[in-house]
Amino acid sequence: MMKITFILPGIGRKKNEKYLKSWLMEPLTIAVLNKLTPERYQRNFFDDRIENIDYGCETDVVAITVETYTARRAYEIAEKFKQRGKIVVMGGYHATLAEHEVIKHADIVVKGNAEEVWAGVLLDIENKSFKKVYEGKANIDYGLPDRSIYVDKQKKYLPITLVEIGRGCRHLCEFCSIHSYYSGQYMHRKISDIVEEIKMCRNKIYFFVDDSIFSDREFAKELFKEVEKLNIIWVTQITLDIARDEEILNLMKKSGCEMILIGFESIDPKNLEQMNKSWSARLGERDELVERIHMCGISIYASFVFGFDYDNEESFLKNLEFCSRHEFFVTAFNHLLAFPGTETYERFLEEGRLFHESWWLEKGYTFGTISFMPKLVSDFELKNLCRKYKKKYYTFFSILKRGITLLRRTRKPLINMVYWYQNILFHFEVDKRFGIPIGENMDEVIDEVINDK
Repeated sequence: MMKITFILPGIGRKKNEKYLKSWLMEPLTIAVLNKLTPERYQRNFFDDRIENIDYGCETDVVAITVETYTARRAYEIAEKFKQRGKIVVMGGYHATLAEHEVIKHADIVVKGNAEEVWAGVLLDIENKSFKKVYEGKANIDYGLPDRSIYVDKQKKYLPITLVEIGRGCRHLCEFCSIHSYYSGQYMHRKISDIVEEIKMCRNKIYFFVDDSIFSDREFAKELFKEVEKLNIIWVTQITLDIARDEEILNLMKKSGCEMILIGFESIDPKNLEQMNKSWSARLGERDELVERIHMCGISIYASFVFGFDYDNEESFLKNLEFCSRHEFFVTAFNHLLAFPGTETYERFLEEGRLFHESWWLEKGYTFGTISFMPKLVSDFELKNLCRKYKKKYYTFFSILKRGITLLRRTRKPLINMVYWYQNILFHFEVDKRFGIPIGENMDEVIDEVINDK
């Protein structure tokens, strides 16, 4: 009987330190792959973030999910299994957008979604007739994910259940790999499957995985009405234009939505135009839209990206003032990443602004390092500005002030507990995040690392 070993690679960690707690979300992708795997195959799973991989385990096929930040580590893992004669299959966003690179390290590359091809890949391996590349079509009809493959590890993940709602996004932001991956299309799961999955899970908070849950308005309305019956708390990702639709906003709140992640990216109209997100500036008065969401009792995780051509320290100052004025639940001051397959990557490559074409594979590359030459500040300045203004937002005074405001927004004790936990965690993780060597120190003995700390 053929045995499959699923592996989720880690990003990396500093020597003798634990993997970052805030990065330990449950591996939903593995649960979906487990569901797609025919029952006749044996399977096991190693989560590189929380346990050591047994490279000597009995297996026939090793399936590795590859993202850009985990690519270097994924190739290292693959090589160790290939030395033992095991067949290595790689898939994921990076495998789709950088097939030419991934194929050098894998026996098989699965591009796109696996729903329609995964069982066929395994059958071809079993029959010794597999191809180098399989291309899956956009598909999200997998029924219910099978989380049993990591039930023994569940307590090591953050206590939040991930439930996938849809894939893709109709907006065409220049820096985003999602629209490249799905060609600007959006698709969603069946509501009956979503509801059934929620009923099967035990955590009290759910993250609805979707790049923009508002992409199909009628679907969203029907979904929220069904979710309201379940009496749960949930959060999701969405665009600011949700605030223009009072009906949808109220349905979200009634159904248990307590927080939404909004990718503002920038508040500079020139930056928004450059990243093909000028539609965001045309939505109306930004402050008014934010207040509509807050008045409805929904908190905001505000995300920003710095490093576009009109960014300098004044941009950070204006963003900090904007975030402080609205007292967001949390914020992310991220630097721009040129992901392969995106328009941003191609533009930087053409302009000669990338320091390395495959920056994610460079030895010594660390989390927070800028991989390109910005226009108005140096790469070193951009890196330190991201760090500096994150720390400013997560001072204890700021956390206390925003925590008091949150009490007026929601009385749910669990959300207030999450606020304090998450903000204090972020306070201490700002410095911990910067300088994490990508792809390194993952084979340290984890028990020793934990005991040392």
